[in-house]
Amino acid sequence: MPKRLNAAILLVLLPIATARADGLLDRVANREPAPVSEDDGGSVLERAAFVKSHRDDFSFRLPLKCYSSCTLLLAIRGACVQPGSHLYFHSATVDGRRSPRWDAYAMGFYPAPVRHWVVAHRALASLRFTALDWRTAAHLGVRVCD
Repeated sequence: MPKRLNAAILLVLLPIATARADGLLDRVANREPAPVSEDDGGSVLERAAFVKSHRDDFSFRLPLKCYSSCTLLLAIRGACVQPGSHLYFHSATVDGRRSPRWDAYAMGFYPAPVRHWVVAHRALASLRFTALDWRTAAHLGVRVCD
């Protein structure tokens, strides 16, 4: 193959390979049209990294039952809730104890109306879950999935 053609192919494929390595073309996990029924949360840092790499996704279906760090997915531009879904908020924990520092970090991911709801309902004030149903989320401006 001529060297110019090799260079041209490399110029085209390199950005794609880099984007794949950064997770930018990973459009499978949790996304429309394949609904996920439940997400039990997990590490706030790991979820935050996922959200940051998918922040500009134009469509992202939240699970029917979205617990804990799953609620950070609301920061994705195209986040939507499914009819009948619930988002469950609670205080972040470190070694089994509440962590106001991590609560504040999580709050930075929520759209402003959701942040106001979280504060008004003291949803991060304890380790007990506080539920936000899909209708209330829609009233707060979260898109309802088609």
